Amino acid sequence: MPASLTAADLAIVRRAQVCLEQGALTDAQAVLMQVSPAVASHPDVLFVAAGILAAQGQFAQARRALEGALQQVPQNAPLWHAYANLLQDMGDTSAASDAWRKLLTFKPEDRAARHNLANALRQSQRGQEALAEVDGLSAHGSALSDTWLLRAHLLSDLGQVEAAVAQYQQVAGREPERIEAHQMLARLLPQTGQGAAALDSFAIALTARPQDQALHDAAIVAARDIKDAERLMAWAREAQTRFGANPLYALAAAQGENMAGNRGAAISAMRQLAQDHPDLAGIRNHLAPLLLASGDYTEAEQHALAATRLAPLDQSGWAWLSIAWRLMGDEREYWLADYERLVMPISLPEVVFTPALTDTLEALHVTSNHPAEQSLRGGTQTNGNLFDRPLPEIQALRQAIEAAITERLAALMPDPSHPFLSRLQSGIAFQGSWSVRLSSSGFHINHIHHQGWLSSACYIALPPFEGDTGALAFGVPDSTLGLDLSPRRIIRPQAGQLVIFPSYFWHGTIPFESEAPRLTVAFDALPFGPNQR
Repeated sequence: MPASLTAADLAIVRRAQVCLEQGALTDAQAVLMQVSPAVASHPDVLFVAAGILAAQGQFAQARRALEGALQQVPQNAPLWHAYANLLQDMGDTSAASDAWRKLLTFKPEDRAARHNLANALRQSQRGQEALAEVDGLSAHGSALSDTWLLRAHLLSDLGQVEAAVAQYQQVAGREPERIEAHQMLARLLPQTGQGAAALDSFAIALTARPQDQALHDAAIVAARDIKDAERLMAWAREAQTRFGANPLYALAAAQGENMAGNRGAAISAMRQLAQDHPDLAGIRNHLAPLLLASGDYTEAEQHALAATRLAPLDQSGWAWLSIAWRLMGDEREYWLADYERLVMPISLPEVVFTPALTDTLEALHVTSNHPAEQSLRGGTQTNGNLFDRPLPEIQALRQAIEAAITERLAALMPDPSHPFLSRLQSGIAFQGSWSVRLSSSGFHINHIHHQGWLSSACYIALPPFEGDTGALAFGVPDSTLGLDLSPRRIIRPQAGQLVIFPSYFWHGTIPFESEAPRLTVAFDALPFGPNQR
């Protein structure tokens, strides 16, 4: 056991801790340096030093400081909490799990530690172990409030969708301010055939907490995602009344008008918003497609161009611009949307496509309907980030895909004026990944990936197709616009093939008829690494 700090040194440590908690890192560091050299390695000093180092992003040094302190006082709970939390912040969830378990050996009643252990296990894709820890708490009625929400997440992760829905409903009922519970219900209920109830928990919560602006904002987003025009308009207008004029609320109300079939009213409202708020790209990106649908291609082009200037990394403006230029007969369409060059089919190594990969992916499809906010129809989509799952078949596929993309992109010539080619770098970073299982008559509606840069389709298992059925079609916008445009390019799928393309390219799947399902993996990626020369 280390010697006690003197009163003077203890006061210094406490002052440094206060500065740290207030975010005054420079002051905290300066104060802590005033301790006597003889106690520089005291656990209390190392504890504060580690907090300062971690706040500065010096995680390795912070870890060494905490490990030095734990060697002296191996049963100090605050030190173990700090150490395990640091490991999680560093992304070492396996070591964090071990640290939480170590703490629980001498302090088994520590509910926060057990909750955090379950969370670390979930992050390590060890869902069954995490659920066991959570149930160990809840069985005695001693679970933390956050633990009930974590339990719902775990049930969803493990494919126990009905149980997850029941748990989210319990959380939402107990704590209507729990936005995440409402959001998950809005996402999961349509996938279980209960789409009509998707927003009910939001409606109940808004009645209980009418002045909760964050709750209101989340409810509006959920209503827009599942295209509930009536609630979208009602909640957006109620928010305007309660929280004051806000262009985003006015835009949401206009979107609701359009969903309800009142395109003219929506265009008028959005035109006024664009005039009043010329620097908001989102308004332009919602106005442009309505103008395209109404035949005003020139004004649509103006708003799409403005959106690309205001938010060049948002793929929406470029997508609308590609359609506006096509409808106007503008040759710049072929520069922006070079489907022949930038839709890139790639054959992946056959060794990756094993029966085990197919079985693994099939097992992850646990819902009965598609997510309401996604592009697929007549199929299901996996939850979570597929490539984060530490399953050998999935990791082998990820590695093969990453290697193939890196090689293919290296062959492209950078173009500083082009929205895709100007961002070429030496590698990619996966932004999101998922698997889709389409049944007979299933398809993807025409869509883009707004926040991506590079998007994809990787074909795992395919039924026999005739002609272009089941094919990937490019260049046709959302059918709700009513534009009679034919595909610019069609890719007939092949098992073992990866197709990559810029995220602003309009793409969709032509429906097919087959008793066998169509199994794919898809992802979005952002450029990563040094610029490509």
